[in-house]
Amino acid sequence: MRGLMRSALLVILIALTLTATAAAQTRVDLFDKRSNRTGSATIDERTGRVDLYDTQSRRTGYATITPSGKVETFDLSGKRTGSSTLTRSSGSNRGSR
Repeated sequence: MRGLMRSALLVILIALTLTATAAAQTRVDLFDKRSNRTGSATIDERTGRVDLYDTQSRRTGYATITPSGKVETFDLSGKRTGSSTLTRSSGSNRGSR
């Protein structure tokens, strides 16, 4: 579970660096260091909410992102499980769409 949250925070950072698209939600698959799928995240760019799912597509929790980059993660019952702050890197990871 902790690894899934760390992976989700990494995906959130990547998603924030991408160009906004017409779609309000973006799905991102999460993988570990050995390329095993660990779950997925659905990112709602308008509200800053990220829903987290395991490999069986069962919802495991969610996260919120403020415009300032503060991230808070929660379990299914709404209990806060962690927080972090995202900062933009000086480089660009943007892909062409």
